[in-house]
Amino acid sequence: MKALRRTLALVGIAMLMAAPAYAALRPQIAIPLRAAEQALSAHRYAAALGDVAKAEAVSGKAAEESFTILQIRAAIDAARGDHAAAAADYAGLLASGQLSGPRLTVVAEAEASSYYAAGDYAHAAGVIKTHLSRDPRYHQLLLQSYFKLNECAPLSQAVGPHGSLTDLQMVAYCYATTRDNDGYVRALSLIVQAYPSQANWTQLLGVLRTRPVYADRLALDFFRLQQAAGVPATEPAYMLATQEALQAGLNNEALAIITHGFASGVMGAGADLDRQKRLMALVKKRVADQGAGQAAAVAQARKSHDEQALFYIGWNSVEGGDKAGLRLMAEAIRSGRLSQPAQAELEMGIAFKEAGEPAKAQAMWRAIDSHDDAGTLAKLWLDVQ
Repeated sequence: MKALRRTLALVGIAMLMAAPAYAALRPQIAIPLRAAEQALSAHRYAAALGDVAKAEAVSGKAAEESFTILQIRAAIDAARGDHAAAAADYAGLLASGQLSGPRLTVVAEAEASSYYAAGDYAHAAGVIKTHLSRDPRYHQLLLQSYFKLNECAPLSQAVGPHGSLTDLQMVAYCYATTRDNDGYVRALSLIVQAYPSQANWTQLLGVLRTRPVYADRLALDFFRLQQAAGVPATEPAYMLATQEALQAGLNNEALAIITHGFASGVMGAGADLDRQKRLMALVKKRVADQGAGQAAAVAQARKSHDEQALFYIGWNSVEGGDKAGLRLMAEAIRSGRLSQPAQAELEMGIAFKEAGEPAKAQAMWRAIDSHDDAGTLAKLWLDVQ
């Protein structure tokens, strides 16, 4: 912004008055304009404007005379800090058609800066897009103008997916202040893609956690993403995830979850220690009891057309180190009878990742409709480093 203020100060007589010379003007115009220039140099702005008004009152002015008068008025308005008036002056100079090349650029810079300083952010943005779109200094002013206008979509488009962290955070804040939760999540997702720190993941998942589906049907999937992103979980979250895995028949995953909870120090102490130990014992028993009956469980699931059971049997096998379980999961998805196909595809992508097949995992996640809640998680899995 300091550079922009300097631009406003510099766009005066010396910069704009490369031509014409006063000698080319009629005396009744040249004389008051010279007086206006002298008054401007002495910071006597009211007197300077009075002299300009005398020149403006002359009838039959040629285009060059009107242009020169406007140049002097622009210099005076800029010097006295009337940004709105200066912006209008610069707009008139551009509209005259008598500017080109560097002179046109200088006046456009002054016009955009003046509009911004006057709080007319819409006109500032318009000038920048028309005349200064390739100038990185004014690109930042364009972003600020959109932000001031709460025009989050154009702001996001101007920043792009690979903007600086500061610019992406500005987009996120814009959506947050306008209560556009979907836009806020999209902006935070872009931040995670470009800057995948634990703090950024924590912020994004903290926003998503407010959606009821991630505390209900997709709670375990949400926990999985949270763990993969390195976001710490609470003791109740570990307990709930372990229980939900058990309920789905994912005994091997339940063991992995609760074991990690104890190893991380989140579990293993406190008032709920006995409850934690009982859950650990139950998980270990379930794991010990499985195995011999798997073939019968698969046959029963197929006989009763219970594709969801078949899917989880396959996934439990994968979590136990047997990649053959992927075929059962794929069979369940191909049946077309799963009640939540997008969720199943999300989870099969996770299974592919666990099985050491990241390319297949990413292909699965990319194919899911991103407008689905499961699709939102799938796209975020693509950003897990």
